Amino acid sequence: MTAGDRVALAVFCDFDGTFSVQDVGSTLAARHAGPRRPALWARFERGEITAWDYNVEVLDGLDLPADGLEEFLQTVELDPGARDLLRWCEAHRVPFRILSDGFDLNLNRLQEIHGIRFAYDANHLHYEKDRWRIRAGSPNPECECGTGVCKAAALDEFRTKHPDATLVHIGNGRVSDTCGALAADLAFAKDSLAVELEQRGAPFERFESLRDVIPVLEQILERPDECDTERHR
Repeated sequence: MTAGDRVALAVFCDFDGTFSVQDVGSTLAARHAGPRRPALWARFERGEITAWDYNVEVLDGLDLPADGLEEFLQTVELDPGARDLLRWCEAHRVPFRILSDGFDLNLNRLQEIHGIRFAYDANHLHYEKDRWRIRAGSPNPECECGTGVCKAAALDEFRTKHPDATLVHIGNGRVSDTCGALAADLAFAKDSLAVELEQRGAPFERFESLRDVIPVLEQILERPDECDTERHR
């Protein structure tokens, strides 16, 4: 996709808890770094550390051999509508991109396990002597999200190249998805993200499965001038 291509609609989707059922990073952290998490989370809630700082403290150096990771990844399920959404976007030539504050190694393997393909932005993970070593993928110090992958920045970059496109963000988490939802023309939200957007008075569409998203996307393509999306650029 080049800057000169006309794009009417683009879809950006969180992975953990949205495209997948399980939250990969949180589940692994709970299982293998449990004792450290409560105090670190309290520091994050007090604003003493960023979301990425929290990830580094919990996950960098995590003692989890590759075979243990593989065993867990084999259990990760996709949302019931994940494949449908991918197929719909491909059939309608709608750009689809996963925006994840998780890790590239996991996303690559999960694509292989489930026999699917998607473009993505994520943090970097590699192994050193059976321990995790992580690096932020695309942080944005100007954004309040404080994550390793700023989703608002990804949407803003796309909008610069395709200013007439309707940008959709789908997510479930307050910490990593709020900035992306606020930057989008239309946000789909559930779980803690829905609570956060409601408290902010920000417009969004509720969803349970990614199948719920497709009919709205169809309306945008069929009747773009009539679609009730509130742009909050």
